[in-house]
Amino acid sequence: MLVISALAIVVAGFCLWVVQLIANPTVRTLLRVFIGLCLAAVIAYMVLAAGFPTSLLV
Repeated sequence: MLVISALAIVVAGFCLWVVQLIANPTVRTLLRVFIGLCLAAVIAYMVLAAGFPTSLLV
C-alpha cells in the first residue's frame, strides 16, 4: 500500500509540473482539479483498504 501511495504522489507531482506548460488558464485549473480528485480517490481507496469502516465516512 505504501508503494501505491508513493507512486500516486510521484505521478501527481509530475502531472502538476506538466500542467505548468499549458497556456490556457482554464484548462490548467480544470486539470489541477482533476489531479486533486484523483489523489483524493487514491487516499479514499487506501483508507478503505486499510479496514476503516465505511459507515464512518458517510
